[in-house]
This record gives sequence, structure tokens and C-alpha cells, in this order.
Amino acid sequence: MRTRQIVALGMAVTMATVMTLQPAAAGNRQGAGSISGIAKDAEKENGRYDRYRVRGRIVAGAGQGNVTQVVPLEPDAKFALPGIDLAKYEVELLREKKNKPGEYDIVCTEGDFDLTQQPNKTDVVIDCGNPAAWWLLAAAAAAITAGVVARGDDVASPSR
Repeated sequence: MRTRQIVALGMAVTMATVMTLQPAAAGNRQGAGSISGIAKDAEKENGRYDRYRVRGRIVAGAGQGNVTQVVPLEPDAKFALPGIDLAKYEVELLREKKNKPGEYDIVCTEGDFDLTQQPNKTDVVIDCGNPAAWWLLAAAAAAITAGVVARGDDVASPSR
């Protein structure tokens, strides 16, 4: 019985040590990075960007899926996410839902920005354009190509 207790205590101490040292071993210094830029897709309402916010989301490695603090846009549509962990991020432009203060929809995303390679990314432009239009254009091109290929199978060769 005493041996089990000693082994359990040793494992607990080992796990606590590993969990404490893991961020340092991975090189992810907490709060050492920043992302800043401008949100071109935000639209002014009454001359302001009050309904828009920006946040970062870790997309790879330790902490994947975690989000940064949510920050409002400045009067000139600029934003800054200071003091964030060194990781690979997507930046999300959020818009507050009408009649639901504090609830947001994602307008679009930009990224990936790898802060482990460049800790301070200062030139981010959130300009997602209209991705739905690109999807429709790609689908139309695929349909036309499929129609031409299928039509070519029905044509008799000159030797017939």
C-alpha cells in the first residue's frame, strides 16, 4: 500500500512539473506577440464602427481553437491585439447582432499569421471581399466544363 502512495505522489509531481514547463519548452512565451491592422470590410453606421469587433483565434499547435480578447475597432477602422501568445492565428471580424447586445456573428476571417516566426504582425488588412461570388463563379465554371466534356462523348468520330 505504501508503494502505491509513493508512486502516485511521484507521478503527480512529475505531471505538475511537465505542465508547468510545457509552455517554456514549446517556446510559446505568453503575451509576447501582437497583431494589428485595419478592417476594410467593416461598414460605418452613423459615422462609427460601434457594432464591429476583432479577435484572434489560434489555428494550429497548443491552444488550437482558443481566442484572444475581443477588441473594438478604432474610429479609423484600425485594431490591435496586444500581448497575445506566440502561436498561429486567424483574425476574425465580428459584427454585433441587431437587438442582441454582446452577441456577435463572424463577418469574415484573415490569416494565418504565424507569430512564432514574426511575433509582431502590424500590417493585417481584413478585406475578405465576397467569397460567395467566387464560389458561384467556380461552380459555374465546373458545370460548363462538365457539360463540354459530357457533350464530347456523344459525338461520333469521323471514322464512323
